[in-house]
Parts: sequence; structure tokens; C-alpha cells
Amino acid sequence: MAADVLAQQNDSSVTVSPAAGTAAREPAQSQSPQNKALSSNTDRSQSVTFQSLKQMDELISLGVPALALDLLEDEQKQRPEFSADWYAFEYKRILMLAALERWPQLIERSQWLFDTAARERHITRKIRLWFETQQVIARLQLKQSEQALEQLQHLLWETEAEHRDPSLPVVWRRLVIRAYLQLQADDDARRALVRYQLDYESEQQNIDWLLLQAQVLLRTKRPQQAIQLLNKIQLENAVDVEALLLIAQLQHEPKKASRIYQQMREKLDGKLLSRSARWAYSYVAYLAAKMMNDQNAQISNLESMLSLGVEYPVFDDSYQVTADDLWGMYNEQGLLLANNNGLLFGNDQQWQKLSDKLLKKEPEKALALNTALVLHTSDFATMQQQHKTIVEIIEKRKNGLELINQLYLHSDKVPEVNVLPDEVRYRLVDYALSQGDYHDAAKIMKSLEEPPPGKTLFDWRMRKARVLILQGEYQGSEALIRKTFTENARITREELDRYIQVVFDFQTVQQHERAIRLFDIVSLEKLDEKLKREIYFWKAESYFSLQEYDRAALYYLESSRAVADAEHDLWGQSARFKAGQALMQAEIYDDAKKVFSDLLLVTDSDSRKAIINQNLQKIRLLKSTVNSKQI
Repeated sequence: MAADVLAQQNDSSVTVSPAAGTAAREPAQSQSPQNKALSSNTDRSQSVTFQSLKQMDELISLGVPALALDLLEDEQKQRPEFSADWYAFEYKRILMLAALERWPQLIERSQWLFDTAARERHITRKIRLWFETQQVIARLQLKQSEQALEQLQHLLWETEAEHRDPSLPVVWRRLVIRAYLQLQADDDARRALVRYQLDYESEQQNIDWLLLQAQVLLRTKRPQQAIQLLNKIQLENAVDVEALLLIAQLQHEPKKASRIYQQMREKLDGKLLSRSARWAYSYVAYLAAKMMNDQNAQISNLESMLSLGVEYPVFDDSYQVTADDLWGMYNEQGLLLANNNGLLFGNDQQWQKLSDKLLKKEPEKALALNTALVLHTSDFATMQQQHKTIVEIIEKRKNGLELINQLYLHSDKVPEVNVLPDEVRYRLVDYALSQGDYHDAAKIMKSLEEPPPGKTLFDWRMRKARVLILQGEYQGSEALIRKTFTENARITREELDRYIQVVFDFQTVQQHERAIRLFDIVSLEKLDEKLKREIYFWKAESYFSLQEYDRAALYYLESSRAVADAEHDLWGQSARFKAGQALMQAEIYDDAKKVFSDLLLVTDSDSRKAIINQNLQKIRLLKSTVNSKQI
């Protein structure tokens, strides 16, 4: 039945233009399918080519790192493997992966080199040590601390001095200190630092090294020494250094907590700051509030930090907060409130009564009270009710949805997202998608069986299908689509438009065979002509990408003549041009010549005529080559 699904011609639908339902894929008039086809042919003759290794840095700065890596890889393949030239490219590849923070790829590529290159024949000891060092740095970035430390100990103890660059032991010993800090082995980090200072006292001290030393000193309760170190660094535009210095001052003189807290409020309140700066100052304020035993201030600053959604630590991982910290503060405050009011667990009615009273004038207290109950009850109905109240309170705040996202999707205190009301989960799906967090979006969607209010089950499933594609779950997405069509013998025009967008997503991720199969689900019999020619065109694109050029040509030609008396409009000309290109690729030169010759008669643009003539000339050359081979 799925193969015979028909799209209804909905009288209430918007009038269909040549791009109806495909707005996301249809270029503006200046980039019509014909222009796109012609320009792509021109672009290939003027495509970006490798010029130098320095060019790679320029491409990264322009925001096209993937292009830079592709160019580098293609150019490297032209060098003999493991030659000096080849290694120049390999060094650059590793540095680029590090700059792009693609740590897993860096580790994998380095390991490939170690496993493939024969020792002393393809890779010298010095070269290997450099790559191993980069691998260790990547492991530390991924918090693979034990592996990194083990690798560093091997490098320090089992490599001979004559086979290593003199600068490497300095780097390794600093990395050892960082590994100890990650492992919470603070005393070991301190001992490693002391030994390092004895051996390399005159070593140049850059900012990163000073910050690392300061972190060791703070972790081992030596704040005064940390302050002396940090004062050597210029504070201009160095928010992380400024914040770490304030943390050291708090540790050294806890009595100054109130004054430092006020300083932070002056920096934060009503000021325009970057997210990282706001996070850093809020963290200092949070620590000061802890020393002041001010629970409300602690909660306020925790909420602020979690709402910012800062993905990477502003400074060392030692100074981080989690959603669990905030749940803990809410719980602590809520239990105190419950005890003061004589509430007992099990008497949910009394808890609810106090919550309703507090909601009107003191919602923060109501939030804490409901948290205390929800974290100590096993009754699912009670949990849902209390979570609903918690969410309603937070939602009213600025950045409330961001905070809800952290509390409910990034905390061990909430094992199941289905405790949230459906309407909140729908909004969290939207939020996750807007942030590009497809994992969270998929996680929430799996907990929702029914579509949100105002949406059909078909729309909801198409949305799920798109999220699955973004996650790389192509088979699951296709299965969901087929299930949906099995249950729906007919769909509306609007539903067809949404469905086609999902097929476009499959094309975008180069799943062309799936895209063709999914295009085939829809019967074209009762579709209007303009929509038919779009589907023919995009189906041809998939066949072209699969290098099935003869089939691609057939569907391009079907697209060109799908609309009566429109074969010579821009769309029709574009489709015919693409058909000619496909026929050339299929080496069906006579048909390609006819398509281009016919197109030349109806094309007005001189620039397009020039491109068509170039293709005709190319066909003549290719045909003569074939004929000469036959002779």
C-alpha cells in the first residue's frame, strides 16, 4: 500500500509555485536550477586547488576547515608514503586536527602511523616521539588521564636522550602535572611541580604554564604563592586569570568574601559581558557566597552559570558546577523549609497546601519545597505533579528553558525525562534542535508517543525522522517513514511538502539510494505538474551522485518536460543542461550532442551559450578519441 500513497490536492493549501514545498532547497532566481547547473560547471574549472601548506591556515581562518583537510589529504596522496614531503603534510594534518579540537581523529591517525610505519625504516625515533606527544595532549583533552600518564611515564623513562629533541622532556613533565591534576592526585602534582622547578628553574614561563602552577598551588592549599604567580600576568582582557586570582584571594583571606562578592555583583549586574566572562564572575560570586553561608546567593549564581550553557571550562576542570549541585541546594533549602513547617513525607496533601501558598508570593521557596518532595518520593504521580510545578516556576524566568534543559537532561537526579509534562518536553525538543543538540532532541522525542497540540502524528514522525538522520540513524529514520506511510494511504499536500524535506535531508548526507527509494513511495499520478518536475529533478540528482548517469539523464529530461509548454523556461533549460552533462558522463555522446544543440537554439544568454558551446566542443573531442581507439 505504501507504494501507492497519493498526495491529495488540498483546496485550502497555498498555491503551488515551481518551488512549492522545497523552499529550503530552491535557490533564488539568480541561482535557479539552470544557473546552478551552469555555474557549477564553471566552478569546477576554477575550483580551489592546493597551493601551499600556509594556505591551509588561511582556509581555516575563513571558516572552511573541512575543505582545508580535504585539500591537504588529496595533495598528500601524491607524495610517496613516509617520504620527507609526505611527513610535512602529516605534521600539518595533526596540527590542524588539534587546532580544530578533533581529538579522537588525532589519536586514531597517530595510532595508524605507529601501526603502519616500520620503525627506523619509515619513521625515525624523533618523528615518532613528536607524534606520541601530540597523542598524549589529545588524550588529556579527552580526559583519558590514566592512559596519558602511562604514555608519558614510558616517554620519560624509556626513551634515550640522543633520540629526542631537548624541548620534549620539558613538555612531557608539564603534561604529567596536568595529568595528575585531572586524576585528583594533587600531592603528586605538587611533587612533580617542585621537581620540575628544580630542574628547569630558568625555563621561560608563559601564561598557560603560570596558570597550571597556580592551579597546583591552589589545589594543595598554597593560595599566597598562587597569588604571587598570578600577579605576574597582565590582567587586560584575561578574565580567566582575573577570576583565578580572586579565587586565590578568597582561599587566602576568607574574611574578604563579602567584599569580593559585592565586587562580582558590580561586574555582573546590568553589564554587557561575554558568556565566558559572566560565567567566570558568577563562579567567583558563588564561591564567595559559599564562604558567607548565603544559600540564596549560591542558588542564584548556580542558576546563572547553568543557564549560560558554556560548553567548555572557562578555566581548570577543578572549578566547575553541575545541575546536581543545584538540585542539592534546592533540596537542602526545601528540607529546612519542610522541617520548619512540620511536614512529614507521605502527607503529600500538606506539602501541596504549603506549596500553593508559597507560589503566590515566594515562588523560590515553593521551588525548593517541591524539589525536596520530588527527590524523596517514589510515587510517580506525585513526582509528575511536583516536577510540573518546578518547571512552571523556572519557565517564567529569563533563560528558564536553558536552565530546565540542564536540570532535566544533564543531571543524575532525574533518571527519566518522562517525569516532565508533555508540553515541556515538546519545548525542550525545540530548544535542543535550536542548539544543534540532536542527541538530547532524540532522547526527549523517544519519550513522547503523541504529537504536540496542533500537530498531526504524520508531522511529528517526519520531525522524528529528521532528527534520526541528523544523528546518523538512517535505517531507523527510513523505517519510521515506511511505517507512517503504511498507516496512511493518503496524505495532504502540506504533509507531502514536509516529507520531501526529509528526503532532501537524506540527499544532504549522501544517502542517495535511500532517497530514491523514498521518492518512489509517493505516486506521482495525481500530483500537479510543477511538483512532479521538482521530484524528477531531485531524483535525477541522486542518480547522478550514484554515478548512474544514464538514469540521471532520463529523469532530468522527464523534469524538463513535466510541465506542458514550459520546456524552454529556466527550469526546463536547467534540467536539459544537466541531462546533457549526465549523457556525457555516460559516454552517450550522440544524445548529449542533440540535447546541447537543441538547448543552444532556445538559450538567450550569451554566457550560457558559451558554456553550451564548450560542452559541444568537449563532446567532439571525446568522440574523436573514442573513434581513434576503435580504428
